[in-house]
Amino acid sequence: MADMDMESRTYREIPAEVIRNGYITQAYTDLAADMPENHWVRLASYVSVQGGCAIRQAASADDMIPDRIFGGADTGANMLTALGEANVAIFESIYPPMRMAANCGIERVLECADEGAIQLEQDLRTALEQMQDGDLRGAADTIARYEQMEVVQPVYERWPGTFQAAGVVDGLNVFQDMTSIPVAKTCTRENLVPLGDRSIASPTDRVDYYRDLMDRMYEIEGIRE
Repeated sequence: MADMDMESRTYREIPAEVIRNGYITQAYTDLAADMPENHWVRLASYVSVQGGCAIRQAASADDMIPDRIFGGADTGANMLTALGEANVAIFESIYPPMRMAANCGIERVLECADEGAIQLEQDLRTALEQMQDGDLRGAADTIARYEQMEVVQPVYERWPGTFQAAGVVDGLNVFQDMTSIPVAKTCTRENLVPLGDRSIASPTDRVDYYRDLMDRMYEIEGIRE
């Protein structure tokens, strides 16, 4: 697939990571509609959009400030790959059992896991049980901890310098916050949920930040805990 660059009036290839993110975001959006009690996936339908915005920015490597700061060390290309890996890892780890739960019911998913017909990570099982019990925020928090501690952290550890670059840019340019994101379904830098002093390299900090994002989503959607 190709996209038109309106300034140069030329076409450029759309990276696979960008196209894949579009499908993943749509899958989260559809699942959120089918399983509204899953507050993690409802937030994921917003966050995946913002991930796609970051992936598109990384795809335009010439526009990436880190490339200029780090001497053209392919930071943009590396960020594209790293973000793409994280996007896929989260989706492949969490979406399948949650889609099955939406289609077949939570009880059936747990039965299949007990029978050995499917593999279900303990944290995801706990989250589904919490949903059954009506603890929807607790279930979302359980999935978020699993997501950041078990799924995303290995990706960060493979690309430590690349993710650190965005934080360095924030420190050098106080007028451009690259690491905070909004809870929005469009690419925007308005109404950011501030990351503050937390580090994106720290899984516990990311879990803590996730809670702020969830609070903002609750405000937007009028959800009461």
